[in-house]
Amino acid sequence: MVLKKGVCLYVVLLLVCCVLAGCSLQKAAAVNPEYEGQKIVIEGDMDAPKEITVVEMRALTQKKLDANFNRTTGLLEEFKAAGPTVQDVLAHAGIKFEDYKGVGFVGKDGYYCLVTPEIMSSREMILAINIDGRSELPDELSPARLCVQGEFGPYWVKMVDKIVLYKEIPEKSISSVWVFKNLTQGIEPYQYEYYGSKDDAIELAQVFSRFDNVNNKAFFTMKSSDGFKKNEALNMVSKRYYIKIEGEGAPMNMSPNIKLGMNVQRIAWFSTNADAAVFPEELIKLTGEKEVGGQKGIPLQAMLEEVQVKGIEGKQFEVTGTDGGSVNVSGRDLAEGILIIKGDGTYPVVWTEGKGLSPIGNLMRIRSMD
Repeated sequence: MVLKKGVCLYVVLLLVCCVLAGCSLQKAAAVNPEYEGQKIVIEGDMDAPKEITVVEMRALTQKKLDANFNRTTGLLEEFKAAGPTVQDVLAHAGIKFEDYKGVGFVGKDGYYCLVTPEIMSSREMILAINIDGRSELPDELSPARLCVQGEFGPYWVKMVDKIVLYKEIPEKSISSVWVFKNLTQGIEPYQYEYYGSKDDAIELAQVFSRFDNVNNKAFFTMKSSDGFKKNEALNMVSKRYYIKIEGEGAPMNMSPNIKLGMNVQRIAWFSTNADAAVFPEELIKLTGEKEVGGQKGIPLQAMLEEVQVKGIEGKQFEVTGTDGGSVNVSGRDLAEGILIIKGDGTYPVVWTEGKGLSPIGNLMRIRSMD
């Protein structure tokens, strides 16, 4: 009887060992060398590109995050994420995060997002390699997803396989502020098809050709009428990149690499290194309005301040209309003028009475003469 009990116990223990061994073998077999070998390439202002694999990222400290963000469509996305910080990934490659002024993240699908010094200093950026308990992410997310808690959807880059580092970013010095509609007169709109809708869109490359000075190393900045701001490296938006000017969400940035909900909708203005273009119908939501001579419009000084023109009061400006007529005005006197949004699609400028300044029938641009 004792012998039988001993045999039974032995058989049970043997079965347990086999099960445990089987589980271990299953776990070992579950490791996918091809998946774990996926790389993120790190390049930019450095001597030579470097890289880090998924398996190397797993060996770093894993930060856990109850991730949530709003797409620009308003849809809330939530998930559990875990992965190393961008700082730790760079440190693993022997790179000091603090040495750089900007970081660009590129997905396998070509989508690009530039993170500015302000966000770099105020947000913790995590490269998630585990989402909702899944350590092997689907193709539309792997090898990693950038998580920037507190920022809108365009910063949550999927399929990150490249990090671009920038040591220096040319400082913006906005000297011309254009009305986009008048600036782009004569440019043939492109019928851009986007998620089942075809709408007129203007290619940015053609817009840039009308600017005096475009530095491809500068930031391209967009700001929506609800205050959301997004930056890109200017050379990333110089080809096959559009501003949709009609339809839902317009004005809105468009590109084959931008997925729905990752756009900047209702753009109020955008800028390069030296030029800014405004969309008055959206801009007025940021600047508010002022009344002059019984008419209401965008205060010119507020418009220039919003697009980050510096030292306004100490400068002289030329205010030019679409008919070529112009008026020279001091930075101080800009406070006496407003830009009116007319129902016929024109944007006249009027001044406080008694200032001796001529009205402009339809504003083309305001240019600093200094």
